[in-house]
Amino acid sequence: MSNYATVEDIQKLKRPLTNAEQERAEALLPVVSSLIRYEAKKTGRDFDEMVMRSELCPCVDEFTGDGIITEFNLTYTPNAVISVRVQGASVAPEAFAVEGNEITFTDAPSGPISVLYDYRALADVARGVVCDVIMRELNTPGQQLPATSYSESAGSVSQSFSLPNSSGSIKLWPSDLKALGLKRQKIDSLDLWANKSAACFPPPPRRLR
Repeated sequence: MSNYATVEDIQKLKRPLTNAEQERAEALLPVVSSLIRYEAKKTGRDFDEMVMRSELCPCVDEFTGDGIITEFNLTYTPNAVISVRVQGASVAPEAFAVEGNEITFTDAPSGPISVLYDYRALADVARGVVCDVIMRELNTPGQQLPATSYSESAGSVSQSFSLPNSSGSIKLWPSDLKALGLKRQKIDSLDLWANKSAACFPPPPRRLR
């Protein structure tokens, strides 16, 4: 099964990673993706099927070519590219290629570029969640003591920290599950009247004559 994000996604959406962080991220990607599938399985659903059945959303990205650059980053990961136009003229499908959220032209285009495509929002939500979970792990050093916050001081200089993943565990937060559609608020109610009216309001006592 494929991962819901890549190391390149993390670096584009979050920040550049060191070589050591890239190795950790590469190892974490299948773990976090499997964690999402497992959480979906616990609710009786298949997350990959959820992505495939999610609604397609249209998007148009516009760029300006300079005749030198051939690669452009799309806002979302396309499910299907409908049309590509350069200076208002349609571009043949064999003149460009799309991989991930990157479109590459065979010849560097010049002038206004418009790319019309469909994307599945849930797939991009999963990509963002995976990047968030991995960044929480990377931003908390493995040797750090589990604490929600701590401070250090040396003479007159002091600094305080708040760790994003104080426990150091690889897990999905409730906000992650909610974004993925795997957690919804439950409303429980207790009917105080059903079958209890007789007990709460007994009939008046009968008078003896």
